[in-house]
Amino acid sequence: MSSRLGAALAVSVAFVVLAVVGMVMVRSVVGGPAGLTLEGVDADTPAVAPFAGLTEARLALGGDCLRVVVADQPGERHDGLRDRTDLGPYDAMLFVFPSDTQARFTMAGVDAPLAIGWYDAAGRPVGAAEMEPCPEGDDCPSYGPPGRYRYALETPPGALGGGALGPCA
Repeated sequence: MSSRLGAALAVSVAFVVLAVVGMVMVRSVVGGPAGLTLEGVDADTPAVAPFAGLTEARLALGGDCLRVVVADQPGERHDGLRDRTDLGPYDAMLFVFPSDTQARFTMAGVDAPLAIGWYDAAGRPVGAAEMEPCPEGDDCPSYGPPGRYRYALETPPGALGGGALGPCA
């Protein structure tokens, strides 16, 4: 093996090791596998059908304890409730972002109206909207709050309620 090939191989291996160590460190800082950092809320439980492969959590919205499916990875957040007919045993879908964001939501591929609430890193409300279905996915409006947020919660219309997100009592 040439010295150039050996050096390239060593650099590649070192890069992979550093990337893996970095990912482990980031996950530990942002709150474990689900990235959920709301104090006292745990999202390590695997979700059930129709959301196998995701995680679930119990969290309070105002005074109500909700069972939510968690979308905390980019692909999960992108897919959201697209092409789903209902929430199954869940009250809502919680979108968790690794840092504050201004990402907007669309209803492309969603057949039923939804309510959405946006919350800051401490779980305080930032904004809310009622979203209309856009099943064909053409020229769908986008929805976003007036400021940055960390969490978004999608529920059936009228089920959003009020107050902050937090642990169930």
